[in-house]
Amino acid sequence: MSRLRNPFRLRASEKIESDASFLRLYSPIVLESLAEKDKDGKLWDNVMYIHSSPGAGKTSLLRVFEPGTLNTLINNKSATDYKSLYTTLKKLNVLSDRGIEVLGVTLVCTRNYEILEELDVSSAQKIRYFFSLLNARIFLATLRSIVSFSSSNASFNEALESISYTYDNRENYFSDLKVPCTGKDLYQWASNIEKKVYQAIDSFLPLSDIQPQGHDELFSLTVLKPEYLLVNGQPIVSKILFMLDDAHKLSFTQRISLKKYVIEKRGAFSIWISQRLEALEPKDNLRSFEGRDYEELNLEKFWAERPAKFEKVLFNIADKRAAISSEDVNSFMEYLDSDLEEELLQPEFLKTIEATRQNIGKIADFTSKFDKWINYVETLESTPLEKALLFKKLEILINRNLGKSQLTLEFPLTEQELFDKFKSDIDATSKLFMSYSTKIPYYYGFSDLVKVSSNNIEQFLSFSGDMFEEMLSNRISGLQINVDTTRQQRILTEVAGNKWKELSKILPYSTQVTAFLSKLGEACVKDTYKPNAPYAPGVTGFAIKVVPSMFDTNLPWEENELYAPMINVISTCVAFNLLEIKEVNQGEKGQKWQVYYLNRWLCVKFNLPFSYGGWRHKNTDELLKWTKI
Repeated sequence: MSRLRNPFRLRASEKIESDASFLRLYSPIVLESLAEKDKDGKLWDNVMYIHSSPGAGKTSLLRVFEPGTLNTLINNKSATDYKSLYTTLKKLNVLSDRGIEVLGVTLVCTRNYEILEELDVSSAQKIRYFFSLLNARIFLATLRSIVSFSSSNASFNEALESISYTYDNRENYFSDLKVPCTGKDLYQWASNIEKKVYQAIDSFLPLSDIQPQGHDELFSLTVLKPEYLLVNGQPIVSKILFMLDDAHKLSFTQRISLKKYVIEKRGAFSIWISQRLEALEPKDNLRSFEGRDYEELNLEKFWAERPAKFEKVLFNIADKRAAISSEDVNSFMEYLDSDLEEELLQPEFLKTIEATRQNIGKIADFTSKFDKWINYVETLESTPLEKALLFKKLEILINRNLGKSQLTLEFPLTEQELFDKFKSDIDATSKLFMSYSTKIPYYYGFSDLVKVSSNNIEQFLSFSGDMFEEMLSNRISGLQINVDTTRQQRILTEVAGNKWKELSKILPYSTQVTAFLSKLGEACVKDTYKPNAPYAPGVTGFAIKVVPSMFDTNLPWEENELYAPMINVISTCVAFNLLEIKEVNQGEKGQKWQVYYLNRWLCVKFNLPFSYGGWRHKNTDELLKWTKI
């Protein structure tokens, strides 16, 4: 495998040309998302939609099942780099001791399907042309996959001749092709259909002169079965898996027609349809997929429910990528400092101690109530870092105490009462408060790099790519390779800033979305950094509280036209992984709320913690105002 200077810069799987390189970089842990479907009997002979925002790994997941990848894997099954993936695929019945059991057929949905919508024909005829083009390409992709699967030294045409298609045309789908036939005949037939549709798109001639073929059904899925496809007279696999990638590039009408057909015919074939969340209607991005007529795998949601496993995946990815660097920096995690440089940062700790001491003096000088608490912190033998954190804890606790109504005489509070209030939320909040408006880093270490990725692999690579670049620069400069915590935070902040600037280029409703997120960030900062830290360790999300109106309907808010600007903005945020939805029980009888949390890179932008749990109710009127420019 060719070595790269910075392998973390290599993002999309389609840019990794060789199957061997792809397999070396791929983490088999990702396939656990499919193992659970298989265990429930829902993986095969079913319809599954794979959803995520850009960069979560949809295309990489599909590539694992392509014949070129599987051939490479099965020919290197004993190699250390491949063994784990080989074992996993055997459990999914994709591989067996006999060889490859599943023929993966990938079809990428490019934008040229959408051009069919521009033809001057009825809507029904446009769908017929869409189905005929899709049928033709599925036939072509299947035949190419069989040739790739066979991996013989024959030419492509010779390989097609060795394929027999034995379907007996019982449904009369083939009016202009005599079946059974050879793979070459089938390939030529499908190519002619594709060519005619292309001519209809590109030509100025009337369609009556070109006469492209239209199909009423997506019959390719039901007539391409393992028993009908033989190579040299022998069956080759036990299953065929159709994989449509980038289905979000189809038109809305095409996506609906495709979904309707495959759901009606489900059970007769295995098809996985991969698309970005932006392809869904806004209301579908804002509610659960339970009770649908198809299986859904949301990659980011899957990992959000399994944070430990996602961290393991990212460690695996980082380890494999660093190992193929050409610059002799063959590790990643070990070169990320995970503890503050206490000697280097000591002046900052001392400044924080003095500033906090003065703040406490301003609020506690008028009472002796906190004297024992203050004396304990002042006299405790501790390092500057420990003392800075203790002072921050003390400041928060004093503010909390002063905020309570006092019904008793103000006797001095004891040290034990102070110890009783030292809870975990105070620990986390004191670190955040200590770093706010100082040069003391808050975001650093591999675990924070995992958190800032928000369950998206490409997001992890965007941050870790700059981090690895810093390691390479350090090595070339003759410095220690390690990236210290101060530099780590600076890199994370810079990448987050660049991501923010990119939003205007990639988002629909970008002006409204950035206005909304800015207002949300401001509100979270205001609540998080209140002196008494009432929502420790911080607020990073909101739940929607509908305000009754004289114009109310019985519709849920996500279907109510009154809230259209808010629906469009929040749905866009969810589709592009700027907001993460989590279901929370709170209130009477375990009332459920959908909480919308900021993507963790936005937490870096707004100086907020990575924790979940801190959220506020926001009414629809306020949220609507936030969408206005």
